[in-house]
Amino acid sequence: MRLFIVFIFWNIISESNVMAVVSDLGWGPTINTGLNLYVATNGNDNSDGSLKTPWQSITKAQSFIRSLKAGNRLPEKGVTVWIRGGRYQLLSTLSFTTDDKGTADKPIIYRAFKNEDVSLFIGKIIDPSLWKPLNSKARKRVHPKVNAANLRELDIPSFGIKNADEFPDKFINWSLFDLVVDDFRQPISQWPNPNENLRGVNESGFTTCNGSKDMVSFYYAGGGKPVDKDQTNEVDLDNSNRIDRWKKSMGSGHDLWLKGFWRIPWAATTVKVSEINSRENWIRLAANADNGMGSKYSPSADNAKTYRVGDGKEKWCVVNYLDEIDLPGEWAYDFKDKKLYYWPIKNQDKVTTYIADKTEAVVTLKGVSNVQFIALTVEGSQGNGFDLTNSSDISISGCTIRNVGANGINENMGSNNTFQSNNICETGSVGINILNTGNRPKLIPANDKVINNHIHHTGKMTYGYAVFVKNSIGITFANNLIHDIPAGGFSTMLINNCIFEYNEIHNVALKVSDMGAYYGYGGWSCYGNEIRYNFVHHLNRANGLYSDDGTSGKNFHHNIIQNAVKPFLFGGGHHNIGRNNLIIDCASSGSIDDRGIARFYFISNNFGKGVKEMKPDMEPWKSYGIELVKTYHYPDSLWKATLDTLWHPEWPNGCKLIDNVEVNSKGFSKPKNGRVTIADNISLMNVSDAGFKDYQNMDLRTTNTLILSKFTDLNSSFPLMGLQVDPYRTRIISRAESGGLHNRSEQGDPWYEDSLNR
Repeated sequence: MRLFIVFIFWNIISESNVMAVVSDLGWGPTINTGLNLYVATNGNDNSDGSLKTPWQSITKAQSFIRSLKAGNRLPEKGVTVWIRGGRYQLLSTLSFTTDDKGTADKPIIYRAFKNEDVSLFIGKIIDPSLWKPLNSKARKRVHPKVNAANLRELDIPSFGIKNADEFPDKFINWSLFDLVVDDFRQPISQWPNPNENLRGVNESGFTTCNGSKDMVSFYYAGGGKPVDKDQTNEVDLDNSNRIDRWKKSMGSGHDLWLKGFWRIPWAATTVKVSEINSRENWIRLAANADNGMGSKYSPSADNAKTYRVGDGKEKWCVVNYLDEIDLPGEWAYDFKDKKLYYWPIKNQDKVTTYIADKTEAVVTLKGVSNVQFIALTVEGSQGNGFDLTNSSDISISGCTIRNVGANGINENMGSNNTFQSNNICETGSVGINILNTGNRPKLIPANDKVINNHIHHTGKMTYGYAVFVKNSIGITFANNLIHDIPAGGFSTMLINNCIFEYNEIHNVALKVSDMGAYYGYGGWSCYGNEIRYNFVHHLNRANGLYSDDGTSGKNFHHNIIQNAVKPFLFGGGHHNIGRNNLIIDCASSGSIDDRGIARFYFISNNFGKGVKEMKPDMEPWKSYGIELVKTYHYPDSLWKATLDTLWHPEWPNGCKLIDNVEVNSKGFSKPKNGRVTIADNISLMNVSDAGFKDYQNMDLRTTNTLILSKFTDLNSSFPLMGLQVDPYRTRIISRAESGGLHNRSEQGDPWYEDSLNR
């Protein structure tokens, strides 16, 4: 199966090229079509669309191609629309429908003209003259350590901005517009600042609760009884009189919202503050923060178990408040004043500033096929970058997708689509979101390919994943580089027969706990997935390869897992197999647990129902079960055993951790119940024993015979992990440049620092 790499890439690069200087996208291969059309910002839609007299708008080219199709005059080999360099401000989404279909032999291609940067942009540019000095009332709210003369204000209603309504009392999904300067999203004001670590003991960007008061209140200083017994008043630690300042602003009608992990460490909720009591040191929220206050892992605080004591580590921060703008680049929108307050990073006459507000995608495709997008920058929406619905044979290659409020690429009900060598960053939610592709009940694969993409700094508002896949079958994810993600890298739910190979993932789970570089969920029917030849490292708080809550049939082999909480975590599912992997510097080597007993993983609940919905006693799932047993040498029949109470499906039957190598890691954990196998693993005590070529710089090739006895092709496969040179990606970012040589928890995020210095 590794031959798959050959047809993806025209060049298998040398060692020196793997560590090239700077990542850069190319303009792709030349594709000779039957007709070339041209668009330029200085063109004219009344011209002929030639190179000498181009059109001005992309929609004009689109309309012309529709007329060719209507007259059955689409030329042999299709049409290319060459878009000359510049920023194309779209008044609304660039929409493609069934009228825009190409065919396999007559594709329709929209691409940047060679060596010219093209931006498809749906934001609203701000005239620099519209920024004004702060009004007298706002000046009084400015942080005491900041000169109010540094800040500017912008009157929002005059722009016709839609996403400027006051936040609800409680929410998860962000609903505010965004501010972008010189193509870089500006950070919304926050306390503590994203790179600020209070007292050197907290997570950067957060303070902590000091115990619960009741269902909706917590102590910020002395008064509570947190498990950690730490009642330091971190809110007023810097002597900026923060609590009194907040109370004064709230008293003037300027509502305050806190973003926090009030109950569970994998889901943040933003809630409005209803009251602050500075005499007794507590803050009351305006809404129940989902299941009450206090970590679910701390003791109950009352007999009715309506809330918990709190472990003292429930983290929270303030968001979007004028009072907490204390660094250049920060901004906040005040719902009462209807003004955007901002500390400019540069003279505003010398930068391009825009507001991203429209909730529709920049580019939408519905019922479209055989259309390609090459080397375009797509940006400036509060919706998705590309949004594909019921579309097939779509290619998005060599594009930059950034500064969007939702997902970079969003696909629903598609097939045969290719997303290759794109740079995706600064999304409010997920980098690439794929839903309902292929047909699981009929085992019809989607045949999508997600290859060679650089995905980083996604989930900025919702703490989302880099890639999320749900209810899909038959997708290949290869050679993607994923890093600096608040949640997990790949997150999957209800998938089959997907391949994850040669990807590199580091610095994930920066905000959210109980995550994995690869995370699988969905129960007993999710078989046939291969997770192989991936390099996951510097994972902060994350697990490496995680099959959660009964999810079954995952095959993890020939992966490298470095510096994870647990390299493997199999949470109660069946037939999860980890073999021939290399484990380095992990707190443990792997864990198989039998949580299904306590959590009632029975045939009568969703676990059994999920299998029954596939009609396993009928084709094609009947033969599929037989094929899986034969391929993976399961000792049990599928699906008969799975639905047999005597087989004890609540146990992690059939799970294995075999033939792995652990280096400076802490051993494997086996459950009390279940027919599981942990055998033939090799342990090396120290990293120095492994003989890695350059461990400091994460070159893990080795001459160690023990490692090579289990991972025989390590030295040849390791250079193929991560981004590769192809026609759309001309250079590769090094691990040092992507920040892949250390845990981000040990240092601030350089990307954030850059945003404050541009």
